[in-house]
Amino acid sequence: MAYFKLEEPVRFHRYPFDFHSHFAGILPVESNSRWTRDRRVFRVGERQVSLEKGQELSLIGLLMSARGVAPDVDGKALEEARQAAHYELFELALQRMVRRNPFAATDRQGYLRGECAAENIYLACLILAQRFGRTSPPAAIDQPAIYLGTLELLGASAVRDSETDQFVRYFNRKIWSGNKYTPFDDAYWARGAIRDRHPGEFACLTLGFLLHEGISHTQTATGEDEVAVLDSLFEQFNASEKTAYRLLAHTAHGYASEAAFDAELHRILRHFEIQQGQPPQARLVGIDLLGMETATGLYRQFFDFLLEQAAVFRRYLDGKPETRKVVLHIHCGEGTGVSDDNRSLCGYFLRNANALDDFYAALSAYAWKCYGNTIRQGKARLRERENLQDRDKAPSALAGLFDELFFGNSLTSSGLRLRRFDITSGTTQALVAYYARTNVVNLCQALASRDADGNSYYRRLLESDLFSLRIGHAYYYRNYLASKFPELCFDTNLGSNFITGASGLFDSLQEYRLNRGLRHLDGYVGTDQLKELSLAIAYQGEQRLDPQQMQYVHALAESQSGFDELGEHLPGTPGWAKPALEQFFVSQCALYRSEEDRYFQFEAYRRLFAQVLNWRSYLLGADGQGVEHSNVQDEAIRMALLLNYAAADRHGRVPVASLENAQRLLVQLGSAYWEETIGAVDLAGAPHRDRELQRFEGFAAPASVVRISTRSS
Repeated sequence: MAYFKLEEPVRFHRYPFDFHSHFAGILPVESNSRWTRDRRVFRVGERQVSLEKGQELSLIGLLMSARGVAPDVDGKALEEARQAAHYELFELALQRMVRRNPFAATDRQGYLRGECAAENIYLACLILAQRFGRTSPPAAIDQPAIYLGTLELLGASAVRDSETDQFVRYFNRKIWSGNKYTPFDDAYWARGAIRDRHPGEFACLTLGFLLHEGISHTQTATGEDEVAVLDSLFEQFNASEKTAYRLLAHTAHGYASEAAFDAELHRILRHFEIQQGQPPQARLVGIDLLGMETATGLYRQFFDFLLEQAAVFRRYLDGKPETRKVVLHIHCGEGTGVSDDNRSLCGYFLRNANALDDFYAALSAYAWKCYGNTIRQGKARLRERENLQDRDKAPSALAGLFDELFFGNSLTSSGLRLRRFDITSGTTQALVAYYARTNVVNLCQALASRDADGNSYYRRLLESDLFSLRIGHAYYYRNYLASKFPELCFDTNLGSNFITGASGLFDSLQEYRLNRGLRHLDGYVGTDQLKELSLAIAYQGEQRLDPQQMQYVHALAESQSGFDELGEHLPGTPGWAKPALEQFFVSQCALYRSEEDRYFQFEAYRRLFAQVLNWRSYLLGADGQGVEHSNVQDEAIRMALLLNYAAADRHGRVPVASLENAQRLLVQLGSAYWEETIGAVDLAGAPHRDRELQRFEGFAAPASVVRISTRSS
């Protein structure tokens, strides 16, 4: 029966791991998360930093705390404090443009890190200036005057009316987090401003947010220059809160020449060198190789370095009995889609125009016109959005301004029709798919390359028993990677892949907006998108099984015996993963044991066996909750839903037990992987973050739709 419906609401308990995490991207701009434990004080560098009970865990919460706002303030006073913090956050962005403007670079031919976020700030200045009657010709985007002038303008209390309040909030969301028109890495560039201003508070609130999200075990990546300070903080936090937070030192791989990359690897190596008989960093467990998103990665150089320095890593592990392997977390198969011609409006113009002419005046007039259009269409936009989604909070009246600026209209200047980076555009998706795929191929070639003795890098790295290899993203060609290199693991972060455009599922603004059910687990999702997603990360078709495995499944359906022999039919699956897989398979098959239709039963068993073979995809991560609008608890629900899509019985019912078995599998696999690579797992440290799946219904056929609804407990 194609129509299916959830039997009854299902409670999802917390998924306690985050296997793909970037420290600078975790804190959201705003949140409902609060520090619920008693006051804590941690030493960060040379300072003492506190977490106060009731404190909001976000960028806005950080600034309210820094301004002395008590956590228990409420009502009008809270709203005024929140708005003041928004103005301060916006002012930090303006100051960032004065001090670290990407467009101040001498060479602007290539894409400049941060340029789309920088242009967001510039456009905000242009609109504010015109709204308050400042009609003189605007300064260029690389000139400090326009940002200093906006700082001066916002200093007047008369300017801070309700419309400006809403305007500042809207742009903060577009500057400090990734979105359809702002690459995620640009948001990381912007966040440098608040991290520089409040480094200790930023770090403590970030750990508090992870804990509040129900995460007790994480491997989070940070820059080499921050490892020592954060390692000390992690050790204090783990002791205080009974968590198991670990650090990875990440490279600037995406921006480094070969020589610079080698120098950075050697700087990272210092943190693994034994000093006075002890490892210098107690919580450092590995290296995070950031993605080469717009070029091919330096994988062979990375592997050569690791093997050359094997003795250093061996001594490091010998000095850290609580860490079993050095984690190698390799970003591969995502991409961003930015390029020299797929970037900000200003960057595109400055690269391709022969003369400035009246470009900045034209851009200013264009921005003001788009702002006016958005305000006039506000009610219609709000009504459309409210009809498409389930959420209590109404969208902003400015919702759609960036669509107006970068999608619905266009600006032509000096004979150039300008264009802006857009994750749903054909250009972006083609670039993302190209670089993501070529990097997976490049990684495969590097792993398969052989030395003079005929040994591959893959075999040499794993046989050393020093390293565990986990591929972050690997959205493309995952099944091929898993088959060729069966001891690799992946971490899946679909929420991140949606906001970066890596999934390629949404080829238009309208598709992106319509499929909110997949992105936010509240709304609708097309069955074609679900099918494409399943094919990419967890293929369950008939060809997933080899002939011997198909014979085994036939025998199960015929005799209803032999379920305990599953492990014998899983070649390439490590022993640590088998107990969880066996329990999942037996529990799921039991739901179909009484089925009288033997073909239906066989198909159910075959699909479940395919799900077992896809075990490498079931380690989950958020990849920067605040920057990429992701949540590891959402990842767990999303994966459980993918495993249960088209899994209804012949009466169209999705059993509650089937979803419960799926979420149990995710936690058990995460625990087993942590024990294999790091050490013992204690899941008592973090609070429960229960979510309830209230609705999961649809028609399992092409060109149809599924409705998903969840609620936080």
